[in-house]
Amino acid sequence: MSLSSPSKMSSSVRDLVGAEVLVVDKDERVQRGITQVLSAAKLHVTCTAVPTEALDLLRKHFYSVVVVDLDTPEPGGGLDVVSRVSEASPTSTIVVLSARKAFEEAMSAMRAGALDVIVKSPESVQYLRDRILEAAGHSAGQREVHSLLSEVRDAHEAFLKRLMDSERRALDLDDRVHDRDPDREAMPDAIRVLIASQDRQVYDALSTAQAAQFSFEMAMTGGEALDRCGSSRFDIVMVSDDLPDLPESMVFRSIKTQSPDLVLLAISPPGIGGKVAIVESESRQTLISDFKDTSQLVGRLDELAKAFIEKARERRYVQSFREQNYDFLRRYVELKMKIDRALNS
Repeated sequence: MSLSSPSKMSSSVRDLVGAEVLVVDKDERVQRGITQVLSAAKLHVTCTAVPTEALDLLRKHFYSVVVVDLDTPEPGGGLDVVSRVSEASPTSTIVVLSARKAFEEAMSAMRAGALDVIVKSPESVQYLRDRILEAAGHSAGQREVHSLLSEVRDAHEAFLKRLMDSERRALDLDDRVHDRDPDREAMPDAIRVLIASQDRQVYDALSTAQAAQFSFEMAMTGGEALDRCGSSRFDIVMVSDDLPDLPESMVFRSIKTQSPDLVLLAISPPGIGGKVAIVESESRQTLISDFKDTSQLVGRLDELAKAFIEKARERRYVQSFREQNYDFLRRYVELKMKIDRALNS
């Protein structure tokens, strides 16, 4: 007997021979009975009385249907199991078994992710079999749609990448036809560098390095660095880990939010354990692994200029692409958001 009204078997349920069903029930008689009934329907059944073991199985293998006893591992404990199964395997369909008719528990189980709640009784055996077959078909269909949407999303992203690569080649070709130097197009009159550090060693060394294409300024605190970046344009920001007020990670995040196209460098002051790295999103690319003397950084200014030019050129490509394909990009973003919502639902 079911706590929900029986639904008609879907006419679109395909051949489910070999579909996998996981049963979480501490009653071995129930395990044997479900195994016998579903094996006769050519389904593969795995049983366990331990919820943690079930979750471990779900991490390693896909089960079309997971049958959860409401009183496993203890009375009412199946509600938590349902929630955890739903989180561990979103495309599996969950059917709950209950030893009693309890409307509130049934509603709680369905809110937690169960498709149906079925009362344990001899009269429910046929309905349970049909419901699991239907659920297996539903789960297989969901998984197929999920897989298709993932492929569509990947194809769209690959297409966008190719389209942007084509735009880059077209812009480079246009530069050559009109005898323009793309590096010069991207390069400002001077590359403005902000050095945020309590130690003046790096600033003094760089500002006296006779590097004509650079302009250097200094901030003594993280707060001052953020204020300067908010009121002026900088191309490269170097942040030391000796700031007295803010951790460098917070300074990086705030600056990146304000100016995502900046070249960011993390610096440990020269000496034992000193290091210089280019910060890219969540990763860091080491520029100087053993930073002992400021002359090492002065000698890498050409590399910094190259990194800035690469960023500036990429920014020019992206800006040109946006201008030429605004309507397409708007539709692309809207479609991607819809696909992401469908995949996460």
